[in-house]
Amino acid sequence: MRLPLFEIDLDALPTGNAIDWAPRGNPLSLMLKLSPDAMPGIWNLDECARHRPAGLLHTTIQPVGDRSWITDRDIEATKRILSRVRYAPFLLLFDRVEGGETMTLRGGNQNCVAQDFRLAILDALSSHYRWLPGYRLDPYMTLDDRSHGRPGRMLAQPIAWFIEEFALVESRHGGTCHIEHGRWRLRAD
Repeated sequence: MRLPLFEIDLDALPTGNAIDWAPRGNPLSLMLKLSPDAMPGIWNLDECARHRPAGLLHTTIQPVGDRSWITDRDIEATKRILSRVRYAPFLLLFDRVEGGETMTLRGGNQNCVAQDFRLAILDALSSHYRWLPGYRLDPYMTLDDRSHGRPGRMLAQPIAWFIEEFALVESRHGGTCHIEHGRWRLRAD
């Protein structure tokens, strides 16, 4: 099945989270950032890399593209579109750390509402973008981009917090910097 909003063929997707798309400029994504209450619980995990600032921890909801083709005018239009999104706050829960190439926090099938929120975002963005990078959402948070051969584990206590806002963020290549273009509160009205 081929969706007009994406450049990808869903039947040909590899397993895993993200479809490789080669950004040529700084990537622009919609992210869920950590709440101040959840930050210490995640930052203090043994698997969390300390070589990056804690403020960069996030869960990507949807990549939008990269700055090689997204203009300032596109960003302004995206901000107007996102300001009209209505969605109730929801719980994001992670109950395990998975190893592999990276160390990631995951919640299994516990985060279905985050997937539904992503559909609302895609619906809104389709009014401006004819194409968005393919992305398979299984909410996760990268703790360390190198696993160093460490195995995963179940957490003794799940880490959960209410998502009350989302942000449009540009990630700078070659640096540990997020440029926030906008942040919106979730509300059901």
